[in-house]
Amino acid sequence: MSAARTVYHMRVTEIIDHTPGVRELVLQAETPQEFKFRAGQFVMLNVPQGEAKPVLRAYSIASDDRITNGFRLLFKYVENGIASTFVWSLKGGELINFTGPFGKVFFQEPPTEQIVFLNTGTGLSQHICYLLSKKEQYPNLRYRMLFGVRTEKDMYYEKEMAALEQELKDFKFEFVLSRPQDDWKGKKGYVQNFLSEFDYKNIPTTFYLCGNGGMIKEVKHQLIEVDGIDKTRIWSEAFD
Repeated sequence: MSAARTVYHMRVTEIIDHTPGVRELVLQAETPQEFKFRAGQFVMLNVPQGEAKPVLRAYSIASDDRITNGFRLLFKYVENGIASTFVWSLKGGELINFTGPFGKVFFQEPPTEQIVFLNTGTGLSQHICYLLSKKEQYPNLRYRMLFGVRTEKDMYYEKEMAALEQELKDFKFEFVLSRPQDDWKGKKGYVQNFLSEFDYKNIPTTFYLCGNGGMIKEVKHQLIEVDGIDKTRIWSEAFD
């Protein structure tokens, strides 16, 4: 049976509110009891609509692809959004439906010497999936990640990133804030403003971009049209 036709019934085992606008669901497969996917893929949440057909919304999986009995998803709250209204109404323990997995933005193997992740909002989900799934297989690569959010209140996953920095030999992660407080000491602006820091003209590099479509467009313009980087070294998924 195809991914589009198989409906997976998943139990909500944990709800984590990282910020007022970002919620994480931990889901466990009930029927079927096994769910296999590849890092970088997404699922379609079937949002119930009473007697009408469910509304479908796509979400990238945010967990290790070696785990086959469930997965994690990150959700960004959209005011009056059909999916957001449903997800933020959950209390835990509910059985919700998904189809999938879908998508072909996979981690490219064999990998290049340097891997650069640029993400915004909940675009982090795809990249955390790559890192968790591949960290034992490729522990010595040069991993760099810039995570763009608006303010300090929008920051999340700091502990998870710190743990990866401890596990991996050469992983560096930084937030980029577009509207920080005056006393913010980190990077300010947008992730695309800091491309030159990666020395990708001298180090073989693969870029993974996930999040705001405008960011992805600007990065691709700089890398492909200005710098002449081969487009096969740039993989993207827009989350708008």
